[in-house]
Amino acid sequence: MTSSVDSIEPEIQRLARTLYQKAAQHKPSLFEAQDLLGRMIDWSLEDESLRVALFRFVDVLPSLESSAEIGRHLEEYFARVDHALGGLVFLAQALHAGTLVAPVVRRNVIKLARRFIAEESGAQLGRVLTDLRKEPAAFTLDVVGEATVSDLEAAAMQQRYLDLLRRLAAVGDRWPACAQIDESPNGKIPRVNLSVKLSSLCARFDPLDPNSAAVVAERLRELFREAAKLAAAVTVDMEQYAFKDLTLAIFRGVLEEKEFHAGPHAAIALQAYLRDAEKDVRELIRWARRQKRRIGVRLVKGAYWDSEIAWAKQKGWPIPVFLDKTETDANYERLSRVLLESHDVIDPAFGSHNLRSLAHAVVAAKELGIPPNGYEIQMLYGMAEPIRRAIIQNGQRVRVYLPVGELLPGISYLIRRLMENTSNTSFLRQTYADKKDIASLIKAPAVAIGQMTNAAVPVPSQSSHVSEFRNEPLLDFSRRENRERFAETLEEVRAEFKNHGKKRGSGQWLESVNPANPKEIVGRVRITGMEEADEAIEAATRFFPEWRGTPARDRVKIFFDAARIMRQQRWELAAWEVFEVGKGWREADADVTEAIDYLEYYAREMLRLAPPRETQQLPSESNAYFYEPRGVAAIIAPWNFPLAILTGMTAAALVTGNCALMKPAEQSPMMAVHLLGILREAGLPGDACQLLQGGGEVGAHLVRSPRVHLIAFTGSRDVGLEILREAYTHRPGQDYVKRVVCEMGGKNGVIVDNDADLDEAVVHIIDSAFGYQGQKCSAASRLILLDEVHDRLLARLVEAVRSLIIGPPEDPRNAIGPVIDGGAKDRIAEYIRLGKKEAQCLLEMNAPTEGYFVGPAICSDVDPHSRIAQEEIFGPVLSVIRARDFDHALEIANDCQFALTGGVFSRSPAHIDKARREFRVGNLYINRGITGAIVERQPFGGLKLSGIGSKAGGPDYLLQFVEPRTISENTLRHGFFPAEKAKN
Repeated sequence: MTSSVDSIEPEIQRLARTLYQKAAQHKPSLFEAQDLLGRMIDWSLEDESLRVALFRFVDVLPSLESSAEIGRHLEEYFARVDHALGGLVFLAQALHAGTLVAPVVRRNVIKLARRFIAEESGAQLGRVLTDLRKEPAAFTLDVVGEATVSDLEAAAMQQRYLDLLRRLAAVGDRWPACAQIDESPNGKIPRVNLSVKLSSLCARFDPLDPNSAAVVAERLRELFREAAKLAAAVTVDMEQYAFKDLTLAIFRGVLEEKEFHAGPHAAIALQAYLRDAEKDVRELIRWARRQKRRIGVRLVKGAYWDSEIAWAKQKGWPIPVFLDKTETDANYERLSRVLLESHDVIDPAFGSHNLRSLAHAVVAAKELGIPPNGYEIQMLYGMAEPIRRAIIQNGQRVRVYLPVGELLPGISYLIRRLMENTSNTSFLRQTYADKKDIASLIKAPAVAIGQMTNAAVPVPSQSSHVSEFRNEPLLDFSRRENRERFAETLEEVRAEFKNHGKKRGSGQWLESVNPANPKEIVGRVRITGMEEADEAIEAATRFFPEWRGTPARDRVKIFFDAARIMRQQRWELAAWEVFEVGKGWREADADVTEAIDYLEYYAREMLRLAPPRETQQLPSESNAYFYEPRGVAAIIAPWNFPLAILTGMTAAALVTGNCALMKPAEQSPMMAVHLLGILREAGLPGDACQLLQGGGEVGAHLVRSPRVHLIAFTGSRDVGLEILREAYTHRPGQDYVKRVVCEMGGKNGVIVDNDADLDEAVVHIIDSAFGYQGQKCSAASRLILLDEVHDRLLARLVEAVRSLIIGPPEDPRNAIGPVIDGGAKDRIAEYIRLGKKEAQCLLEMNAPTEGYFVGPAICSDVDPHSRIAQEEIFGPVLSVIRARDFDHALEIANDCQFALTGGVFSRSPAHIDKARREFRVGNLYINRGITGAIVERQPFGGLKLSGIGSKAGGPDYLLQFVEPRTISENTLRHGFFPAEKAKN
């Protein structure tokens, strides 16, 4: 039975008004100013700065152990808020940094939290559930603190789920029966219902990692088995968009197994704010019919709206959510109808506090002949009690989403809910705080549902015709089609090895091998002899005047075309990196996108720098300031970013009009071959850029040549310093001073403050320290932990790293791949042996013996002046240093000859400000990982012995490859001079 939305609109309006009249008589506890914190929430509705400060303070409070710390944070968060709360700050200062205020504040926050999060242990949970059933309302439990970073924590979370099921099943039978919540047209409804986030069942829940799907599926099976045995129900929660497809696949995959065809009662949540939600709903319905398997679907609007938009914009991916709340509301009503029309296989549940949305579901169900107990209304615990009571009184079946657990891990849930329900678009706020007119609150969504655009909002693509630079988006490996295509590309590239491995002609040959399997030859290239190097220098010298005279726009077009070609070949190029230098899928793709960014960014920068600039306008004189290339540039690149860094330095030299001699690392010659091929295809003249392959002797020859004007180098400190010495040594026939652009590595420290979010810190530390096996100049190699947080974080970190899998990077389940070659393996192993002497080795993971593998190592109790704390290791070795306080941590971090990157995890505004001023590194990262700088967004380069020159990917970088000139002309001739140019 179907009908138009218009036909039931009058009934929706009538019911919504009836429910509103009942619900408006009392405020939800969220908007009742019962105490100081309640009044603060009231004030915050009128002051956005206060609202942000308040919720950030609530977020950090559970991490603060002393009254002094609470008082200090209270002052830091609220001192700049222009509100009556300033009096509270003054009180905190007067009472010795909160010594007396702190207990009051803590009690208020705990009291607030317990209005929304029940205690998991003890008798309180039983009392809460009993009270709910008296309303009557059923429940589903959400275990807060689901963030797991290790296999140990994931197993513990699974055990918590099992314990809750068993504990509640033991008492559930004793609850008095209530037909309104215990019965449906399809029989008895399980009294015990548990909501589960699949990411909590795995240390690294990742769509790219097949192992995470296998681990989660097995743990979900155990939960389903126990739920079936106990006649309980399990609902799979939906999390961020990146996990959606994997969550749906695991849910369906487990339920397809014969064991679970009849039970338990299983449900899954779907989010109406996603543009592809309708596709998912309809596919799920079709699947249920094929399986002849009844399932529940909890339809929610979604709790990560702001985050999804931010994440998509950061990555340059299509925005997956509707940007207008009205579109979400309209989609919610549309999907409600779809679910209700499929009640033969679907048990619909509508999670919302919006009276309009709920009234629509109730009226649509009635029109379809579905009784009030044939679907559920679900609401959050503590958030909308008056609305809940009105719905119950109307005869609907209501279930309360009840978070349980400790305050510290539950704060993230609490903050998300507080922000969500006090936002300007919140129905609760508009109803109870803003007191909006009922007619405006319950009007039909203005979007024409049949005309909604469900496609994700696209990100404009980069092209040579776009004047504004945009970063090339990374591949989204949460999409199955991308995973499948890259796996196929890996097979295709491996098949090409034979073609690139043939020796042609005489001379010495360099073999490039797969570091995960050194017996596998990726390709062979001919080593450049010294005579050939001199010939290349001569050819570049001859061609330089012509290339210098080529108009900048013509040069720029070549690099726009090169970016276009590289974009077309990005899959193959990334696959080559997996094999040649042992990068994982994401790391390889990121290197290719960075190379594309360099081509696009430096081309646009050259367009900016190319036009001569008139320094001053005078009636009798012209003064022009402009840039010219320096001459022949030697590009000496490393193997760890074999395409991006080589492309960046080469493009910078060439687009500014210099001729380039590319000398890649001997470990990654094939990536240089591909780059040169792209530049040639884009129209770059042969003598403008030549490729010289081989070891250090080739690079040294270029550095010493009196006909090389410029050297761009990225590599180790020792080689960099040697290049500087040689470059600045004047040689016969050299009538200029060479320019050197030199990046030389790092020994990067990450500080973790006492108030840091440890869930966040552990994940980012692992990625920063062990991503690409620590083989990045920006990698975290020193972890500086404040005393109070030291033991807690270190224990979690060790277990989290222990959960990583080591193996060949073409298998995406492997988080740790090989180091680059045998020499690197031996050097890193020696540093680990040294670490065992200088400190305590808490972890040294075993690694495969075939290939150049080294397991991650973590050393604690490290002396900040010891070798492992001061020398660049360039491998998966992390030194952990204890600091007394934040000042001591900064002192340790700065006491190093390198100063490339650094990181701080802190929720103290004062400490963050102090780090900004005093943490002396080229790139400082706060509350995020310290690797993965993005072109233009985070120009990259260091201080001290980490390098000299302007930052790569920044607005000053090209200036190093040019020389400024000034030409001044007297235009006065016997009293006559040209008329002054008209001003715009």
